[in-house]
Amino acid sequence: MSAKEIPFGKILENKIILNGWGAYPDREIGEVREDEETSVKYFEERFTELEAKITALETEIESSENKGSFLMKLIHLKELLGTHDGLGNYQSLLDRLTAQEAYLEETIEKNRVRNTQIKQALIEELRVSVEKINWKEATQEIHDIKARWIKTGNPKEELQEELDTAFWGLIDQFFDKKKEFYEDKKRLGEKRKRDYQNVIAKADELENLHGKERFDFIQTLKDEWREIGNIQKEDYSPLLRAFNNKLKPGPRPSQSQSFDIHELNKTLQRFTNGEQPYGFKQLEELKTQLKSYRPSDPEGKNLRRNAFQSIQLLLERDFIDKLAHKRFKNFKELEKAKKRQIRIGILEELINRDKADLDKYQENSANFSSSFGGTMDLIEKKLSQQKGKIQVKETLLQLLKRED
Repeated sequence: MSAKEIPFGKILENKIILNGWGAYPDREIGEVREDEETSVKYFEERFTELEAKITALETEIESSENKGSFLMKLIHLKELLGTHDGLGNYQSLLDRLTAQEAYLEETIEKNRVRNTQIKQALIEELRVSVEKINWKEATQEIHDIKARWIKTGNPKEELQEELDTAFWGLIDQFFDKKKEFYEDKKRLGEKRKRDYQNVIAKADELENLHGKERFDFIQTLKDEWREIGNIQKEDYSPLLRAFNNKLKPGPRPSQSQSFDIHELNKTLQRFTNGEQPYGFKQLEELKTQLKSYRPSDPEGKNLRRNAFQSIQLLLERDFIDKLAHKRFKNFKELEKAKKRQIRIGILEELINRDKADLDKYQENSANFSSSFGGTMDLIEKKLSQQKGKIQVKETLLQLLKRED
């Protein structure tokens, strides 16, 4: 029985045969079910559906930025051609897929070259970040670099292992070093806590000390406290409260007798004459201790007042020096006479400003009558404070003018 020719195939003994193409021989793909025309049309439509899939893939490849992701789908379709049951020009589909495969492989190779360059640059960027001292800043940068590394596609296959080993090795080293740092920091914090506790324990000795001996020991304890170093705030706060409580003077029969006001005034005089160095914090501490001294005799009250005036004078001089350093960056290197001239100039400027403020206060006070009660008391207090500020500055001005 002779075969009946149909497009891309034939019908033989009620069997539908696809003509051989490429490396594939003739192959039975089905049989006539109802009638020849309907059966042939069915297999033609199957070919048309496959062709539409390939056309859609070509469109996706053309419009996509990540073209390499379609390679496996393309290879699957290419392998399907030899076993697909349909009637049509399979060779043309193979040619189209082969062309797309070559294009994708070329694109992938170009991308791998570019990805290799990107990953090599990321490794160099990472080398800089892992050496930073600021752990927080370095960690943020490393997480950003790692995200960009993961987002970057595969490099050249022969370099992939080498690049991965270098990149992830640097990251592991960084986080190992960071972990070790914080473990050391924790151990240091524990040691410092013990050191703070030891100073607090030493403060128990204050119960048996009075006067200058107590004052000097407190200074020693505070110096030791300041030298210990920082710890977590939640650990430091209760330790500081305990320490300050130990420094508070306990009940004594006569506070006036235990506080050596004479010695304090001598110390302040040495500060004023430049015979002994002092610091701003030291003056503030002396001022705090002086506030707790409450003599009942006239001489003690007078000495207490003199001590306050001396401290205020020294604080004012410290303030003048700070202004001088701010206005003249080379103040520290200037000759003594030039420094004195600058201090006097700044002080006279401040005195004139304070006097102008005093005139304003006095002018404003004239607008109130004694019927304002509490308001008048506040105004009088403000006037007294302003006069006191001027007096301190004028006293300091005279001292500076008498300096050699």
